[in-house]
Amino acid sequence: MDTSVRSQPKIFYGWYIVATCFFVAFLIVGARNCFGIFVIPMSEELGWNRTTISFAAALGFLVNGMTQPFIGYMFDRLGGRRVITTGLAIMGVAAVCLSFTFHFLFLVFVFSLVLSTALSGPSLTNTMAMISKWFRAKRATAVSINSIGTSMGGLILVPFAMYFMQATNWRLTWAALGLVMLVLAVPLCLIFLRNDPSEKGLLPDGELDI
Repeated sequence: MDTSVRSQPKIFYGWYIVATCFFVAFLIVGARNCFGIFVIPMSEELGWNRTTISFAAALGFLVNGMTQPFIGYMFDRLGGRRVITTGLAIMGVAAVCLSFTFHFLFLVFVFSLVLSTALSGPSLTNTMAMISKWFRAKRATAVSINSIGTSMGGLILVPFAMYFMQATNWRLTWAALGLVMLVLAVPLCLIFLRNDPSEKGLLPDGELDI
């Protein structure tokens, strides 16, 4: 028997990439969709009308769309692991900072500019680009599983955030969302995400690179 030939792992490492990206999609889309539940409590406490807060949300969508090509370029230059993890970390810090909102311009800067730009890092576009490097034969299956995370985020995280807000307040809810990103999502990305199969001595779909 040729002992120099390495045995193929039971679970292809690419599926760890898929699972991590699934959680990232679940978290960032869920947190983004949570903005709607903050409109009424923030407007009541800060004395803003709903149009004012909705403007911040609309501007955030615009900024997120406009920064996607730039962040995609950074993805190609620096690697997906670094861009996704950095984006998540900035999102987490920004979400915690939103718990200190006191002025409309503060909301626009933190949410519409900082958080919405950082959202382009762990966006579905970038996580799918990373997953595509790990799969060929099962690429459609892998990216589809990743896409489910976006729907699950809206289905589970938004009601959970609403329940948490009713039990506490909107400031603690923003802080909790940010801490989840910093404490759970960022470490998971650092531990499991790899830019491509060569970093694990593999080829797409789990073939050994020997």
